[in-house]
Amino acid sequence: MNKKMKRSLATIVLSAALLTTASFPAWAAEGVSSAVFAQTSTNTSYSLTDKVEVEIKSILNEHETDTTKLGAVIRIKNTTDKITRVPDFELRVRMADGIEYTLQPSARNPKSILPKTQQEISFLTNVERSDDAELSELSFVDVDMEVYPKKETTLLSLPVDTALVWKGSDSTITKSSALLKWGEAFTLPSLRSSVGFIPVDIHKEITAKGVSTVVQIQVVNPTNERLTVPNFGIDGKTESKVYSGNRAEATVVLDPGEKKYIHIVIPTDLDAEFTSLNVVTPESFFALQGDGKIQEETYRVGRANILLPIGAATQGVIPAPTYTLGTPVKLDSTNKFVPSNVDVSLVELHVTNNEDDGFNTAVAKFKLTNNSDRPIPIPAIQTELVSKDGYAYGGKRQAETALSVVPKASYVVSYSYSLPASETGEGLKMNLYSQQASGETTYKSLLATAKVPVQTNDLTSKVLNVYPYEITIRDWSLTAIYLAALSFDYKLKLDLDIQTDKQVTVDKFNSKLSFELFDNVGNPIGKTTTDLSGEGRMYSGSNTIDFNARSSQLDFPIQVKVYETFTNEFGETVKRFLTSFKQ
Repeated sequence: MNKKMKRSLATIVLSAALLTTASFPAWAAEGVSSAVFAQTSTNTSYSLTDKVEVEIKSILNEHETDTTKLGAVIRIKNTTDKITRVPDFELRVRMADGIEYTLQPSARNPKSILPKTQQEISFLTNVERSDDAELSELSFVDVDMEVYPKKETTLLSLPVDTALVWKGSDSTITKSSALLKWGEAFTLPSLRSSVGFIPVDIHKEITAKGVSTVVQIQVVNPTNERLTVPNFGIDGKTESKVYSGNRAEATVVLDPGEKKYIHIVIPTDLDAEFTSLNVVTPESFFALQGDGKIQEETYRVGRANILLPIGAATQGVIPAPTYTLGTPVKLDSTNKFVPSNVDVSLVELHVTNNEDDGFNTAVAKFKLTNNSDRPIPIPAIQTELVSKDGYAYGGKRQAETALSVVPKASYVVSYSYSLPASETGEGLKMNLYSQQASGETTYKSLLATAKVPVQTNDLTSKVLNVYPYEITIRDWSLTAIYLAALSFDYKLKLDLDIQTDKQVTVDKFNSKLSFELFDNVGNPIGKTTTDLSGEGRMYSGSNTIDFNARSSQLDFPIQVKVYETFTNEFGETVKRFLTSFKQ
């Protein structure tokens, strides 16, 4: 297999930009601000004393082989206007078989509560039992050790809703309010936060460090106050396995009305296909060791389950909006990667068959227009084409570009894509990403997506479109020149009319034209490459192409094939067939 095709196949990702019109319409009109956020759960407060109310935040019942980890996190609220001591009590759980266990309090549980505020207190214990028993009751018990025998008073006893009990990463969330469809906006009221969450994109990335799935979540502050996004992660669930993911961005603060993106990177296997995602939040317990040291133990509790559509890894979920070549791309307004005064437009997209290599090449050209009055650095946008079957083909950017776009002008950047020979280009989507990094973690963030048209190649046309150039062939001739020692050279004379888009700045990094000469049996006997800009470029009028073929015999007929060519970031020479001359 061709090396370039091997590299292409290594970038095929069974994923799709899973978008809905309610979440991230990208190149369509945005409607996020009007999204209705579903509450994934509600919290009920109970009076523990005349001064204190309690609320259950988390309940854990995680069974592993011969042990079971039982835990709870309780919010305790001071309803008075004075500092109140946290009541002395034992937290006990009763199992469905009637056995009762006392949970150990965290070494860092608070001792008091400020007026009209609340604190979280944590409890955890490990019990040795091999069976997987259900929790049935949670009790707050006051134990008076000053009398004999000790006196126990139940302050509060609550039946346990099994739907609220977390049994570990492979748990199934069943509470109806916590079951969400992809793209559905939601909140996590159990975290006492008004921040809204909207799933936007999910895709796989293959790097030198391995395979990971990146989930992009938009976070929204609908309030008039500054909010910190609560700590959360996402677990990806397949039919048989759970993969744990963590946020790439650590602390995220939202100003009133502000929207930002958070990315969760989930290390996965290449063939892993998620059926759903669990939104999870961390809990901490601090255990006092025998040597007096405190050891932290953490675990995660599921808050919501996001169902992915069947076949999400191989099928498009919601059709991307249709894009018209040459029009400005509607980039997501939240992005900080492409300046707002820069327009990005796709001006060319061609698919070319490579007969010798056995695969197709797509070539896309993006025009970046600087609408400001100062130079703007050229953003290194990442791109990918997604077939109608959900296969993604990563774009390879041209090897070099100018450093910036001058004011009130445009610049063109080319990308190449290696496609299977069976890919016709019908129903292709184009995804645009920004490359992000957080510490050693790198990931892509979706900027836009759309269904894009592939241009037809009229190989008989006298007009060659090599944006920003339009080259009209007014006349041509191919002549053989006799040299010494019974050898022949060939020259191609072209009478051309070359028009260019005056708004576009051109330089030595632009595409070139490659002329390849073939003898009467199809063997290559000469090749030359010419520039379209700079010194030695082709001009309107008469141009002579010297092949330096040095053929030992006079061939007839002979053929010249003309290609647009550039070098991509992997050092590969990309060619797009334009036309041919045969004489």
